[in-house]
Amino acid sequence: MQKSKPTNLYDFLDFIREKPELYIGEKSLTALYFNINGFNLSSWVHNFEENIKPEWKGFHDFVALKLEYKESTLGYRNMILEKNKFDEIKSLNMFFDLVDSYKETDK
Repeated sequence: MQKSKPTNLYDFLDFIREKPELYIGEKSLTALYFNINGFNLSSWVHNFEENIKPEWKGFHDFVALKLEYKESTLGYRNMILEKNKFDEIKSLNMFFDLVDSYKETDK
């Protein structure tokens, strides 16, 4: 059974979560980070603003709070990588856990 195409950022992340190596080339937070940026840029360029939901800018502050950083200027990717001693796989797993928590606050 084929899954439907992702229609927003959460769908996109859920789609990749199942098989990151297949969709982004490797199980890596950095690889996913650049794919998220590409998804958001493409949505913006093609005026599909509904696809950018949730408001992703708030995720940086959310991660800073959860990981006990004083500010979010490092960005979520760097904060997560630092907390996991730059282990890309552990960082990717933590990212998805944080996204799940963030989804709960976005309701």
